[in-house]
Amino acid sequence: MALNFDFNRFHPSPYIRRPNRLQFQDLPNPFLLQGFEYYVVIDFEATCDKERNLHPQEIIEFPSVVVSGVSGEIIACFQTYVRPTFDPLLTDFCKELTGIQQHQVDNGITLGEALYFHDKWLLQMGLNNTNFSVVTWSDWDCQVMLESECRIKKIQKPAYFNQWINLRVPFSKVFGDVRCNLKEAVELTGLIWQGRVHCGLDDAINIARLLSVIMRRGFKFSITKSLTPQANPNCLTWNRHHFLEPQAMYTPPHTSLIHEFEDCRYCYCGAKSIKKVIQRPGPKRGSFFFGCGNWTPNRGACCNYFQWATTS
Repeated sequence: MALNFDFNRFHPSPYIRRPNRLQFQDLPNPFLLQGFEYYVVIDFEATCDKERNLHPQEIIEFPSVVVSGVSGEIIACFQTYVRPTFDPLLTDFCKELTGIQQHQVDNGITLGEALYFHDKWLLQMGLNNTNFSVVTWSDWDCQVMLESECRIKKIQKPAYFNQWINLRVPFSKVFGDVRCNLKEAVELTGLIWQGRVHCGLDDAINIARLLSVIMRRGFKFSITKSLTPQANPNCLTWNRHHFLEPQAMYTPPHTSLIHEFEDCRYCYCGAKSIKKVIQRPGPKRGSFFFGCGNWTPNRGACCNYFQWATTS
């Protein structure tokens, strides 16, 4: 079955344009330092609730902004809404926080389809796996959100999402190690925030503007975080020139998915979980369970993953 997709469904933006390429010799010296021809800024929005932690969280807005590594100019924008399958109904808190409404995700596409169309869009823009870097504000988007959802739904994501630039790192080096959120960081540079906070596309555009400011300070960007690709025979092999039918791009939710590999489970943040035993006195003492693999004594667990082990 062929899938027909209307690219006009993407959010209209004044930045959807492609200017003439500038020559390196026509630009000031700071721009000569960059190792990437393009930067692809992403900022996912996901299902959430104020009263309880949703597990797994699911991406509901997939925005992307392409920035020229030569001029620092925003070249084009991509946005599509993504239909959640584990928790299809958005909470009131989520709708108020993100501005995303139920009908928008109901009419959205699956995450597998969003990854495909985004990849196809990058290809049409002239981007390939070697001439750009993904950029985020924090490690959450790629290390936690996309990695965990693709793992749970058995989606093989494009390899370029396995490494990225967390813009918090260069921001701290250029403007000082200050604790601030994205809006505060943008305003700290002298820029005026544009759009709605927690609108994924607006956030991505503001991250792109912040990236351009740091670029103009002469900072040379480099990868700040990488993931080791996890071999999973149940995942589909990614091929940007071939698209499987959309219903094959994800696995329908079912509770037994997390029990497939008793000694090799992955928590919501994408790390290999840790098998532990309850030592506190009580009826569960001596019982084994799996907890978050991103646990350290200083910061605790990265996510609230918890599953009982069926054997010791």
